[in-house]
Amino acid sequence: MSSRRLTSAQAVVAEIRDPEIPTAAIVEMGMVNAMYEEGDALVVEILPTFTGCPALPVIVATVESELTGAGLGPVRVITRADLPWTTAMITAEGRRQVAAFGIVPPSSRRLVAEEITCPNCHQRNVALVSRFGATPCRATARCRSCGEPLEVFKPIGVSPG
Repeated sequence: MSSRRLTSAQAVVAEIRDPEIPTAAIVEMGMVNAMYEEGDALVVEILPTFTGCPALPVIVATVESELTGAGLGPVRVITRADLPWTTAMITAEGRRQVAAFGIVPPSSRRLVAEEITCPNCHQRNVALVSRFGATPCRATARCRSCGEPLEVFKPIGVSPG
């Protein structure tokens, strides 16, 4: 791939947001596995955050549309379900972006309510309400200090240690 095309493609993809967490870029979320040229096509490999993620078709269509619109086509997006995505792939900036949306970023270990800091009052006084949230990658909690309901990004694919 020409370095100019690759650099342009990386800049375009860096601006694409997760439709479920619009403050978070898919690159910062660790969802872009690779970009390369195959023949005359620009190929982008996307890692789904979990099987059946409802945002995936939107992300794929947005990547195709944005790159084609930037004159970088033809574009082919490959969903790599054979490679596991984990929350450890979220960058420090991605964690800030998740928090900016009001979701508690994932811990580096298992989900433990005592380790969750409320993004509203910054207290560690959180009760886990349910391990199931609005999406399979989130849990619900409530801050005992300020009373706010919280969404917590579950650690996925990390060791329980």
